[in-house]
Amino acid sequence: MAQARDPYQVLGVGKDADADAIKKAYRKLARTHHPDRTGGDDTKFKEINAAHAVLGDDDKRKLYDEFGYAAFRPGFNAEQARAFGGMRGGAGGMGGSMDLDDLLRSMFGGGGGPGAGGNSFSFEFGGGGPRSRRGFSRGPRRGSDIEVPTQVSLVEAIQGTEGQFMLPGGSKVKVRIPQGVRSGTTMRLKGKGAPGADGGPSGDALLKIEVLGHPLVRVDGDDLEMDLPLTFAESLRGGQLTVPTPTGTVKVRVPRAAQSGTRMRLKGRGLPKGGTDTRQGDLYLVLRPTPPSAPESAELTALIETLDQLYATGPRDEIDFG
Repeated sequence: MAQARDPYQVLGVGKDADADAIKKAYRKLARTHHPDRTGGDDTKFKEINAAHAVLGDDDKRKLYDEFGYAAFRPGFNAEQARAFGGMRGGAGGMGGSMDLDDLLRSMFGGGGGPGAGGNSFSFEFGGGGPRSRRGFSRGPRRGSDIEVPTQVSLVEAIQGTEGQFMLPGGSKVKVRIPQGVRSGTTMRLKGKGAPGADGGPSGDALLKIEVLGHPLVRVDGDDLEMDLPLTFAESLRGGQLTVPTPTGTVKVRVPRAAQSGTRMRLKGRGLPKGGTDTRQGDLYLVLRPTPPSAPESAELTALIETLDQLYATGPRDEIDFG
């Protein structure tokens, strides 16, 4: 098994990176290397998660910066290490590199990760040495929670969907994504995180939802907006049209001589407002009369001239900047 690399190098950030920069780097790499994606790499994904487990936690990051990976070995005690002296120096402290499997077990199998409660760095020092004053016990320890970046399409977010998602370690889980889910939503899957230690329960998997954009639909809070292409004939005569939308096919009545940019509101065809509010936002159709892509011909030229004669005034006659 490969030796664990410097987590700063794994995430591609500097030692002075703030929490937001670390989180952004982690999410980008996790999406790229997720085993469920084409070209994903399970080993690389685990390494990324292990690096984030260190740098994404202020206490763990401080210990790593002071002692390196030695801070996460069973039996390590920071206070006694400082008392012995000579152990400072960041990633090079106390014996250099650490096996990646050992690191993953110490990060995800020790029960001290996010949501576990207690202190993940309260170990006994040595085989039978004094106990840390920070509360270590040998009882069952809960496994760490694991963050899993998850992408869904806008249509899936609007309509809701059910699908299988890959968790770290290769296991799959079927999850129902609720209708109207938003980017930034966290879905907790109990017991699907890292295994516990000494008979303790597993942690949870935290699905971090990212809703992907759509080329035809724009989101504005609870409302949706989409362009509705029309032929010139439809925009001139108006009438009823059948229109596909993200929430199903609808019939709409276009006004006669409809202008480009006119917005038509379809009430209750947007995103669910969420919580105890059972209402939904609205869908706005923006009318876009579109010229035909017809080859130039005598008939087309005559039609264009006829249309020009129908304007009582020039379309720009009223533009005046004083």
